[in-house]
Amino acid sequence: MTRNAPAELSPIIVGAALLGTGMLLRRWQPSALSLPERPDTPHRDSGARRAARKTRDGIARVLPSNLTGSLGRTLIIAGAGLVLVRLLDFAVDDGEALFD
Repeated sequence: MTRNAPAELSPIIVGAALLGTGMLLRRWQPSALSLPERPDTPHRDSGARRAARKTRDGIARVLPSNLTGSLGRTLIIAGAGLVLVRLLDFAVDDGEALFD
């Protein structure tokens, strides 16, 4: 089977683009996408308002502090993984390669 050079390199190019975009997003974190800090004041609510506040605080605890940072990290991992898989694909037999 003959290999096509642009097709062989396209996963590396796409992976590098994902990696670069992820790095840019990690550096650029606009304040519009940042979650506000929660005040550490005592709460005097009860009933449904207390349940709503506790639910909101629980959800906010698992969200990233800035959404672009989280998206950037995801793109970095995906890009690096794609590049590594393709580079390791060059080292395996043609019949075992993931990318044709």
